[in-house]
Amino acid sequence: MQHRIGRTLALGALLGLGLSACQTLPPPSTLPLTQQQALEQRGTDGSFEGAFDAAETFERFNDPRAIAYYERAAAVTPWTFHNTKAEEALGRIWVSGTLRHADSPHIDPAPVLRASWRRGERAYLAAANHGNPYAFFDLAKAYRARGDAQLALRWDLRAMIYQRYPSRSSQLPDAVAPQGDTVHPRVADIQRRAARGDAEAQVDLGALLEKGVGLPRDPARALQLYQRAGEQGNVFGQYFAGLLLGRSAPGVEKDADAAARWFARAEAQRFYMAAPNYWEKAIKPPFFIFSE
Repeated sequence: MQHRIGRTLALGALLGLGLSACQTLPPPSTLPLTQQQALEQRGTDGSFEGAFDAAETFERFNDPRAIAYYERAAAVTPWTFHNTKAEEALGRIWVSGTLRHADSPHIDPAPVLRASWRRGERAYLAAANHGNPYAFFDLAKAYRARGDAQLALRWDLRAMIYQRYPSRSSQLPDAVAPQGDTVHPRVADIQRRAARGDAEAQVDLGALLEKGVGLPRDPARALQLYQRAGEQGNVFGQYFAGLLLGRSAPGVEKDADAAARWFARAEAQRFYMAAPNYWEKAIKPPFFIFSE
């Protein structure tokens, strides 16, 4: 009898939660019902294009159903580089707590989503670790907004290596400039963690040394650090080792065969920019070379 009463109370509690959630749902979309049904059918056809198109359309109308379709698009198999577009979109939505067209007149009032840093960070990291370069900048910006200068620096550095020079938004190299005769405290922290075998810190330190940011330039030492991180399975260590060997630098001879082997290891981890059609372009000299 007590067991039956307990089940009844639990069911009542769940129903209460469901009703409470329904009361906070946004107004229905102004999309015509037939168009909504067509979108839902296309969004569940098993293709990335169908799910992503449905997500973008729902988001255009400030409809939170966009989230479910971005999640579907991110999980579509067989996996391709397109999946990272959906991962990045999810990061943007969860970190900001808003849909892209929050000021759209299609719904009044626009839906208010509850931001989730954990979900947003996880989605952005998935996109970045799968090779989406936009996610590098997104993560740097998001960490900077949260006051986490060390992690913002990490993604500024990775963006710098990818595009060969620091972005204006990164505040590099001033953010790690030596203080008198000593290295910047953030650089010193990276050095300590790298010496302990932290693969992420080894990649960070390699980036600093490859470009001579915060430390004297030493591409040969940078390559050693990338390779050490890569041997531990770090996808950025693998990819950056390939880039450095493919591009060459003072103290590092160009070795396309060795670069290809590192890229293959990164590609095996779904880092799409490590595919031959991407890395072969990435190692070509830029139109303008200011210094090497």
